[in-house]
Amino acid sequence: MPYRNIFIANEASLKLKQNQLVVNNGVEYTFPIEDIRSIVIDNPQSSFSVKLMSFLGENGVCVIMCNEKHTPCCQLLPIGTYCRTLKRIELQQSQTKPKLKRIWQKIVIKKIENQAKCLELNGINNEKLISISKAVQSGDASNREGYAANIYFKLLFGNDFTRGQESCINAALNYGYAILRSYIARTIVALGLEASIGIHHKNQLNSFNLADDIIEPFRPTVDLLVSKYLDFENGFELAHKAQLQRLLNCVCIVDDNNWSLSKSIELMTQGIISCFENDNFSDLKLPDLTDISYFDYD
Repeated sequence: MPYRNIFIANEASLKLKQNQLVVNNGVEYTFPIEDIRSIVIDNPQSSFSVKLMSFLGENGVCVIMCNEKHTPCCQLLPIGTYCRTLKRIELQQSQTKPKLKRIWQKIVIKKIENQAKCLELNGINNEKLISISKAVQSGDASNREGYAANIYFKLLFGNDFTRGQESCINAALNYGYAILRSYIARTIVALGLEASIGIHHKNQLNSFNLADDIIEPFRPTVDLLVSKYLDFENGFELAHKAQLQRLLNCVCIVDDNNWSLSKSIELMTQGIISCFENDNFSDLKLPDLTDISYFDYD
């Protein structure tokens, strides 16, 4: 089972040797490919071989590359890892609007419930968010998601905070969301789904509408790590980025069982497929937020 999340902060060369990733930045490090869940290359001066990237793609490793501003800007996605992709795409396209609206309602409810839990874990009164979560209609027709978000972020980060402003907090949130979105996109493709066909998101210019649907109940995990455990006294640093990448190993609860966040993403995606196939909303496997802790794979 892959568990390593590798963060490349300094200029390095990456290559494949005997089915192992070899990273050389003056000192040579080797990692078995089968152990690697994700790689973030956060130094634009780094280099890698096509042979390595091909092998990583074939083995389902999530690879994210950052630009000169150290912002995730592209990713490696596997191709042809699922044998019946057309069947899955036809399944997506056959879903009725009422069913998609019900699925989106459940996703929004879980997102707001997890936001309320994030507030609770920060010692902040969450009664308003709990009340809003109970008022979400099919398809979230009254946009309780947006209403809740406006209240939530001000409670969590202060009345002067907005998501659009330039700040260390927003930089950290965006970085964490990008890590999760990339892994979700990799999971969607690996399971034969078309990432551009969303449940709620329908932007024709967005190639990852479905990823933007699935990420919603997982966002509060990023919010919790940033609000409770990261200190920005010296700015948004490389250590913060490395810690955000470890989110994929965070403990997450699904059906009262502890899973890694990465496995929870896979369970939710598989649950959506089951719901598409069986019209059974109990097949949806949505995550419950818990305090930040990590699986120990040593």
